[in-house]
Amino acid sequence: MSELLGRMRAGLPRTAVEWLPALVVSFILLPLVIASGHVWPYDPNTVDLRVYHLAVQDMVNGRDIYLTSTPGDNLKFIYPPIAAILMTPLLLGPFVLWQIIWTIVGTGALLSVLRRIRVPRGLAVGVIAAALVLAMEPIRTTMGYGQVNTMLMALVVADLLPDDPDTVRRIPRGALIGLAAAIKLTPLLFVVFAFLIIKRRVAVMATVSFVFFTLIAWILLPKESSEYWRSLGKGEVNTAGPVYVGNQSVTGALTRWFAEDRRTVIAALAVGFVIAFFATLVSAWWWRRGEKVFAIGLVGLATCLASPLSWTHHYVWAAILLIAVTMRSTLPRWAVWLGRAWAVWIALCLPLAVLPYGGHKELDYTAGQKLVGNMGPTLGTILVLALGIHAVVSMRKERAARVAAATTVPG
Repeated sequence: MSELLGRMRAGLPRTAVEWLPALVVSFILLPLVIASGHVWPYDPNTVDLRVYHLAVQDMVNGRDIYLTSTPGDNLKFIYPPIAAILMTPLLLGPFVLWQIIWTIVGTGALLSVLRRIRVPRGLAVGVIAAALVLAMEPIRTTMGYGQVNTMLMALVVADLLPDDPDTVRRIPRGALIGLAAAIKLTPLLFVVFAFLIIKRRVAVMATVSFVFFTLIAWILLPKESSEYWRSLGKGEVNTAGPVYVGNQSVTGALTRWFAEDRRTVIAALAVGFVIAFFATLVSAWWWRRGEKVFAIGLVGLATCLASPLSWTHHYVWAAILLIAVTMRSTLPRWAVWLGRAWAVWIALCLPLAVLPYGGHKELDYTAGQKLVGNMGPTLGTILVLALGIHAVVSMRKERAARVAAATTVPG
C-alpha cells in the first residue's frame, strides 16, 4: 500500500506539469476565441457545444434534431444521430459546467495524442500542448467552439498507436476508430488505412464498431437516421455552401476556382476522394518504413481534403504532421519543408484572417484572393502527389537493386 501511495505521489508532479500549461491557456483563451464571448463575467461563446446541447434537448423532447438551430446565427446540428444520443449527458447540470468539462476533456485528448506520437513526457508535452492551443488555429478554435475534433483524433490515435501493442485491451483495437467514424464519417478512411498496413483485425473491429453504433441510432432514432443518410446521398451540404472560404477541402477549393454548381461539386468530391485514397496508399508505404506518426497525420489531413465540408478547425491533424516533420525522420528534406509549410499555413489560417468571406463573397474573389483562399488544399495535394512519385521511384530503385543482386555471379 505504501509503495502504491509513493508511486501516486511521484506521478502527481509530472501529471500537473503536463496538464496545467494547456489547461491554463485554454481557459484564458476560451472567452476570447469566438466573437461575443466575455472574459468578465466569464462567459465563453462555445457555440458548437451549444448546438449539441440544444439538439439533445430537442431529441429528448421528441423534436427533429436536424431542425435544431442556435438563436441568432442559426447553426444546425449536422452529425449522425448517434452523436446526439452519446451527448445525452449534456442535459445533466448547468451548461457552464459542460463548458468546463468539455475543455478539460479536449485538453486531455490533445495530451493523449502528443504522448502517443512520442513527444517527451513531463514539461515538454505540457508546453507543446499549450503552444498548439495558442498558435494553431484548428486546435484553438476547436477549444473555442466546443468542438469534438481533438477528441475524435485521440480515439483514432489510441487504436493505431496503443501504449502497449502486445497487451490485450478491454476495448479491442479498432473499436475506437469505429466509434469516431460513427460520430463523424471522415475517420472511415482510417479503416481503409488499417487494411493497407495489414492491421486487418483493427480494420474489421472498426467496421463492426461503426455498424454497431449506427444501428443503435437507427433503433433509437429511425426517422432522424433515415433523414441523415438520405440527405447525405443527395449531396446536401450546408447553408453556408461549399464555396465558403472557411471550407478548406478540395471541394471548397474547386468550387471557388470554377463554380458553385452541382456538376462542379460532384466532380470536386470525386477528385477529393481520389486524392484521399492516394494519400492513404502513400501513408501506408511510409508506415511500413517506420514513419508511423507522419502516416497518421497525413491520413487525417486527407480526410479533410476529401470531405465536402472541412472547416478550418477540422484540420487538427496538422498538429500531428507538424510534429512528425519536426522530429527526426527518414523523410526527404523537401518533404519535411513542404510538410512544415502546409502545417504552418493551416496553423495561421490566413484565408479567414485576410479575405472577405460569407454571403458568397467568395464568388467575387480576384485571382490573388483565390490563390490565398485555396492555398491549403493546394499545398496538401502537391505534398500527396510528390510523396506518391517519391514512393514509386523508390520502389523501382529497390526492385532494380534486388534484381541486380539476384543476377550477380560471384567471381
